[in-house]
Amino acid sequence: MCRKVKIAGIIAEYNPFHNGHKYHIEQTRNNGATHIVAVMGGSFLQRGSAACMPKQIRAAAAIACGADIVIELPLPYAMSTAERFAYGGVYLLNSLGCVDAISFGSESKSLDKLKKAAEAVEDKQILADTKKLLKSGITYAAAREQAVKNAAGDDIAGILRSPNNTLAVEYIKQLMRQNSTIMPENIARYAAAHDSIKTSAEFASASYIRNNAAHNINELAKYVPPEAMTIYSRAIADGKAFYSDKKTETAVLAVLRTMTLDDIKSLPDISEGIENRIYSAVRTSSSLDEICEKIKTKRYTLARIRRIIMSAYVGLNGSYGKMPPPYIRVLGFNSKGAEVLNKAKKTASLNIFTSAAKIAKQGGSCESFIKLEAKATDLYSLGLPKPDVCGSDFTMSVRQSI
Repeated sequence: MCRKVKIAGIIAEYNPFHNGHKYHIEQTRNNGATHIVAVMGGSFLQRGSAACMPKQIRAAAAIACGADIVIELPLPYAMSTAERFAYGGVYLLNSLGCVDAISFGSESKSLDKLKKAAEAVEDKQILADTKKLLKSGITYAAAREQAVKNAAGDDIAGILRSPNNTLAVEYIKQLMRQNSTIMPENIARYAAAHDSIKTSAEFASASYIRNNAAHNINELAKYVPPEAMTIYSRAIADGKAFYSDKKTETAVLAVLRTMTLDDIKSLPDISEGIENRIYSAVRTSSSLDEICEKIKTKRYTLARIRRIIMSAYVGLNGSYGKMPPPYIRVLGFNSKGAEVLNKAKKTASLNIFTSAAKIAKQGGSCESFIKLEAKATDLYSLGLPKPDVCGSDFTMSVRQSI
């Protein structure tokens, strides 16, 4: 790697990888990136939902479509609030010790405004005002936006209304908190917005694709790169694509019905007595939708409720979120990714692994994190058309792509 090198990091879910993601990578290359590191969530993702396809398939699609290396964002951060999601992703990029920039998409064309919003949400007075506004029963996001509006004006507060803007702000905030030398780079999103139900000739949101193209190969092919489509088609044929919530609903309900109030209290993101609403809802409901409807209020969003429920299902408790990621796990890489790995061997502050079994042998938090990840993958697999046997995380092969 003797030529001028610029390594850019992207934190993503690729659920699934689509044309908008390829556009983001292309624009990141246009900004001078020679190598791209993607940090990607595994079996369960930020909004408390299962990934539509297994992580190894999504990682392979990302590598085929422009990423050079994909590393896994551990479950406690992948299935968490925007703040914790960003914390874990930025922490891993920092830990590589060789990443120059973090590239993210947003609805804002102004990096300066995103930075000002990040500074605002870290302001002590705004943080205090946010806590006061929470007492009115609104969500944290709404309280924070109102506090920023009161102190910094509607222009900056408006930045926080978009999910992708919010994540961009969280990335910048984490760069500041972690005293990172990584530089933020903003890519204005093109065509379909996050979770949009609208489409264009080539672009649709991942949400639209999951909901409308999951069982229609011709529809799916409109919105994903051909290289990804080849991988997805094989996965569909093998029964390893498109997770079904209905297949695992009874299993999730069974776990919830065995939990005591103290068990629920130990889950992530439990506060303000929400455990009592959950405990009551579980005992008076016969479906997950019914449980969610009984818990939901203006303050408790569906995403938060889903995260708590799926945390219960996979055995994720609140203690994990208090620890930083203990390792760097590689899910896939190509020849340029191998160059990044060779450089990171000299600069990384965490050990780098391609084998889950080797992570488990490290003991301590490495062992507990990877066993949680493996358990989540085993339970996730039950929602696929053809489930895997237990232990697929430990048998997953990670080889260099061409």
